[in-house]
Amino acid sequence: MASKKDAASYRAARVIGHAGQEAAANLKDIQIPSEVSWESLKVLKDSLSSASRTIRSLRDSATRELSGFYLLDQRSFGGALDRIARSAERLSGFLDGEGAQLQRARTMTGIVESIATARRELGEKRQESETLVREHEQVQASVKHLASKVDELSAKSDLHEVLEIEKELRKESRAFRSETLAHLRRPLRRLGDLSQRGDFAMGSDERAALSRFVESPYKSFLSNSTGQYVAGILESVKKAVDSGKMGFKPRKTGRVSAQLSQLIGTSLLAEKQGKGRRLVARRRELLRKPDVKEGYEYRKGLLLRIEETRRQETEVQDRIRSVASMSEALDKRLAELLRLAESKTREYVGKDVELERP
Repeated sequence: MASKKDAASYRAARVIGHAGQEAAANLKDIQIPSEVSWESLKVLKDSLSSASRTIRSLRDSATRELSGFYLLDQRSFGGALDRIARSAERLSGFLDGEGAQLQRARTMTGIVESIATARRELGEKRQESETLVREHEQVQASVKHLASKVDELSAKSDLHEVLEIEKELRKESRAFRSETLAHLRRPLRRLGDLSQRGDFAMGSDERAALSRFVESPYKSFLSNSTGQYVAGILESVKKAVDSGKMGFKPRKTGRVSAQLSQLIGTSLLAEKQGKGRRLVARRRELLRKPDVKEGYEYRKGLLLRIEETRRQETEVQDRIRSVASMSEALDKRLAELLRLAESKTREYVGKDVELERP
């Protein structure tokens, strides 16, 4: 080249130097894949094509600036462009020809492998479902066997009487809470609050009995230690309601007063208490017999085993539903894969095939 003072030569040198650096950078950007696959070859082909277009553009832009120095352009760019273009063309031809066939084979292989996996998983789920069904049948048989033993044990005369007494006591307890104390649960709690704050005078024993009565009405009502205070507690409720300390609205006050009128000064409470205490005493008397006590405890253990077995039954049922749901999903997945295999075969080979469904 001429000296730096030769403006045209210096400018041409700068243009060719800059274009060469950019072309070299584009060549370095081409990444050669470490593994050969359809996707990596497509990426390499696109990189080669992009580099070829970029370098060609650099050449064209540099040519306009190299008036009188066009030989530099031909020698610097021609060989590299030809090699890059030929590589891109060979890759493109392969991908459109043999490579496309290989990719189709790879696609079909992947579908077939997915079908085999789905069939295997579906078989495992069906086997698991059969195992769970057998387990469920065994649990049901166990529940049935335990229930029959409970029924057989409960049929014995003395134990049967104990169970009937407990049934009657539960019935009386529900009636006591829902009928006898229909409108008094809240007033009883309010009376306890008033006595705790000192707004209503009550003895310590009566206040303690009231606390237990609020927590467990029927049991406290029958108790010898707290049952004697029930009538006095109801009298205290009536006094508190009449004094207005309860703070109830007239409608609520009327209901409470009517309920108290049915209980205070009548024999209703005494009759209920006497009946309940007789039942409790008879139950206690029967359970003093060793054979009755032993049968009662054994029956209680059987009931606990039945409860545990029923929990196991519920767990098995949940697992059966879960496995059925997964099997249904696998069925759908397998059906989709089979349809895909049939459609791809029709597309690639031009023949209609029908694959066997499970």
